[in-house]
Amino acid sequence: MKYYIIAGEASGDLHGSNLMKGLKVADPSASFRFWGGDLMSAQGGELVKHYKETAVMGFVEVLGSLGKIAGNLSLCKRDLIEYNPDVVILIDYPGFNFRIARFAKENGLKVFYYIAPKVWAWKEGRVKKLKEYTNRLFIIFPFEIKYFKKHGIDAIYRGNPLLDSINDNPKKEEDISTFQNRTGISQKPIIGLLPGSRMMEIKYLMPRMLKLEKEFPGFQFLLAGAPSIPDEVYNKYLKGSGIKLLKGEAYSIMKHAQVTVLASGTASLEAALLDAPQVVCYGGNEISFQIAKRLVKVKYVSLVNLILDKPLVKELLQHDCTPKKITEEIKHLLGNDTRNKVKQNYQKLRNMLGQQGASVKVAQAMTEELKNIRLSQRFHLIMESPIGQLRLTSDLDHLISVEYAGEQEENTTIAHLPDVLVNAKKQLDEYFRKKRERFDIPIRPQGTEFQLKVWATLRDIPYGSVKSYSEIARIIGDKNANRAVGMACKSNPLLIVTPCHRVIGSNNKLTGFNIGLDKKSYLLNHEKEFSNHEGDLFNGINHQNQENEGKDQ
Repeated sequence: MKYYIIAGEASGDLHGSNLMKGLKVADPSASFRFWGGDLMSAQGGELVKHYKETAVMGFVEVLGSLGKIAGNLSLCKRDLIEYNPDVVILIDYPGFNFRIARFAKENGLKVFYYIAPKVWAWKEGRVKKLKEYTNRLFIIFPFEIKYFKKHGIDAIYRGNPLLDSINDNPKKEEDISTFQNRTGISQKPIIGLLPGSRMMEIKYLMPRMLKLEKEFPGFQFLLAGAPSIPDEVYNKYLKGSGIKLLKGEAYSIMKHAQVTVLASGTASLEAALLDAPQVVCYGGNEISFQIAKRLVKVKYVSLVNLILDKPLVKELLQHDCTPKKITEEIKHLLGNDTRNKVKQNYQKLRNMLGQQGASVKVAQAMTEELKNIRLSQRFHLIMESPIGQLRLTSDLDHLISVEYAGEQEENTTIAHLPDVLVNAKKQLDEYFRKKRERFDIPIRPQGTEFQLKVWATLRDIPYGSVKSYSEIARIIGDKNANRAVGMACKSNPLLIVTPCHRVIGSNNKLTGFNIGLDKKSYLLNHEKEFSNHEGDLFNGINHQNQENEGKDQ
């Protein structure tokens, strides 16, 4: 199937790449077109736009980027229509993705939202948009199950994909000595710095982080640079500093650091899963902060505290995010008692999130949901035929029924209908024009196990031939099931395609046909006229049928 995935920032790129890995397992024919980053690009497919060109954070910052955002939205909408995916998968990034969700749904595309926007924190009114514009919501935090249930959304939770990201890290087993030798750092204990992946975060936090160095002369400071941020952005802050910049080493830094000072967001949860004591920081434009402060409804900004529902890790926000307060918290975390308490609670958090394998599990859930959606959709077409109007019904992939519609319904255009329905009409037209003897349309009739067995047997009756009810009964292994066979023929949902008209009663009687014996007679004569068999169409019929077989059909 074709997947169109939209991630607008570094964490979305991470989750998107893991999801793509899972989808390739669940759907070996998967093809991708996406907005994301380097991690998603490594999984294959076509990158439309890198998240470093799209990420915008903060109210004031958004106002200054409205033209850029509008251009990206227009590009995405055009690209979606051209690609026409089986499903659009939106990963977090609500400001952009809610607009795309609405557009996609209005244009008949299926929409999955993966990693729910934090509507439980602010802008709760967006819950209605999630219900209206998405076919299915996939969440990554256990506390969200109850929240969305309360709002009438049966969200799917299959664990948190960060467990997979950490487990898949090739350096997860690396010890401190190997890390030191590989990166050329000293043997001093480490304090890690993660100022985020957005320019606004870096601009706010870097000057504060630099002042920590002089407070801890016995430590080395390692700065985890975001892959999307050029080195020169960091280097202009690091001039005259002993802080060492390392790219692609965030997990190793957190794992081996005594304490990590980090920007609020996904990194807080990653640090907890790596057993890293942490100080969570946030700051930015003052106007943006004041607006957010009045709108956000949750008690905590750290995912660790939100999941545990208690203030385990220190949160230093805006005016509290000062070098002095950060220093005080680092010293506090360097104490063994505090570190042990934090790590014990980290274990509780891991237990709450569940086991590894979330990415594969959610990918399997997505492919299963897509299958269910495809099977549940119904499309209809009315076609003219020599025996009257026929009503054809299908899902996206299978013909489900061919019924007699009589003369009452208006003809239906075949534009924008599934290929299977258009092809069914074409093959039936060919049948009536004596250009086709067999149908090769994918079908999905709905019936009991016995009915399905009978209908499968009917489809084996050659064009221009007939069989009796008793012969069908013997073929399916129940010679006394004549009457049941007749009832199954009467319930046949696929007229002509499943040729119940080729089943007759004893002594060549044209007994029982749900839409009238005149139609049955027409179809048999139609096939007889085109038959290559010599002699009477009814030759070869077993005349030992019970006298009453088929009478009730």
